[in-house]
Amino acid sequence: MRRRLIALFILALAVLGPLGPAEAADGSVDVVVLSGPMDGRLLVFATEAIQDSTASLVILQVDVSAVLVDDATDLLALLADPPVPVAVWVGPAPAVAHGMAALLPAVAKIGGAAPGTEIGWASPLVAGHGDDAERITGIIPEFPGEAIAGTIDVVAPVPGLLDVVQPSIGQFIVALDGMTVPLGDATVTLSTAIHELVDGVDTVSPSGNVRFVEPGLIDRVLRLGVGPETAFFFLVMGLTLAVFEFYSAGPGLAAGVALLCLVIAGYGMAVLPIWWPALASIGAGFVLYVVEFQRNDLGWKSIAGTALIGFGGLRFVSASPQMIPVWWIVFLVVLGTALFFVFAMTTVVRSRFSTQTIGREHLVGRTGTALGSIAPDGLVVVDGAEWRARSTRVSGIESGDSVIVAGIDGVTLEVDKITS
Repeated sequence: MRRRLIALFILALAVLGPLGPAEAADGSVDVVVLSGPMDGRLLVFATEAIQDSTASLVILQVDVSAVLVDDATDLLALLADPPVPVAVWVGPAPAVAHGMAALLPAVAKIGGAAPGTEIGWASPLVAGHGDDAERITGIIPEFPGEAIAGTIDVVAPVPGLLDVVQPSIGQFIVALDGMTVPLGDATVTLSTAIHELVDGVDTVSPSGNVRFVEPGLIDRVLRLGVGPETAFFFLVMGLTLAVFEFYSAGPGLAAGVALLCLVIAGYGMAVLPIWWPALASIGAGFVLYVVEFQRNDLGWKSIAGTALIGFGGLRFVSASPQMIPVWWIVFLVVLGTALFFVFAMTTVVRSRFSTQTIGREHLVGRTGTALGSIAPDGLVVVDGAEWRARSTRVSGIESGDSVIVAGIDGVTLEVDKITS
């Protein structure tokens, strides 16, 4: 008899359950933080965070300047038919949602944003691709037209895009209390806030545990290079330290840092829509720097190299208007690189190509041997140490010729050929 009553009770729950809205079980909330351009790693992270969540509500906190992969449409499909209630909040200010990310609050069951955020430049959906205006209206017919080829500065709810505007994630969570969202064949009522009387004042706070979910350490390190400015920074730093190691006494800490920087920059260049002439410009700039340092002289080649590196930084990606390198960050990187070559690299060159004797005036009048042709620059050996040397182009100094030190210019010896 007891078993029959239990069976009838379970059957009644199954029949009556869908008749009214279900209430979220414990009020717990997972806030999935999506920050920076959306590459494949961030897309997988967001998708798995929704699919694996055991919370009553998942909120995607979005600050995405561009989408870099076509597969992001899978995230749109998941938001349209999620396994748990999902809301999207663009924030906090001055967060942005560009490209396909601009569609996230429109596709989600509840879309929200903070005042002062920017949503738009939806076309192209993937940075660097062609116009997607028709594709966007095909996915979301009611999507605001001004957010397709322009932007919306959020101040209030926007029909077809934003349901709730709140300045902080906590206020957004509280504002969702009592709202109903479809979930499969059922309807769920969100219970996200509790009211408490504190010193005679009615206070509202999230009703359950709020957990912030962020990408793992490896993803965060690699994704340092997915911004155009940061990819440019790590590329320039890696190349600068590689040149530094070439002139230093042997491999050291700088070599390891250079390798790490180049790995991060390499990942960024693998996912960003790189404008390859800009990359060639940066490479040419470094070649000019090295050529000048081989001569131990900073002249027009160094100035041209600085200009080429700066040009490459400003045109690093082809993803306007969603991704445009910030000019002042590029300027600081180029300025730092130039100062490093002028001061740090000069010190390294002097330490490598100088003797242990303090003062070089005693070398005037000494004799040595040319290690190669000097026309007008080259290397000589004087008193058992290698020195950079300079002579006139008509001196005719060849490898093995005897030379005499006629003067000293910094760390460069001015030499003449000894004729018998």
